[in-house]
Amino acid sequence: MEYTIVTAGSKDELVKKVNEMLNQGWETEGGVTISQDGNFHQAMILFDDLANEFGTGEEL
Repeated sequence: MEYTIVTAGSKDELVKKVNEMLNQGWETEGGVTISQDGNFHQAMILFDDLANEFGTGEEL
């Protein structure tokens, strides 16, 4: 499993970035966070199909 955080300066930019990653197989993890400096953040995860992480629960 891979984990990353997507950051953008606006809601629309974050939506665009997240949608691109969703199309590549990534999934959102939790909700959107807005930092004090006004940036938007979304945690994303990508499961490793070869390891069958979802079936074994090892991603937790």
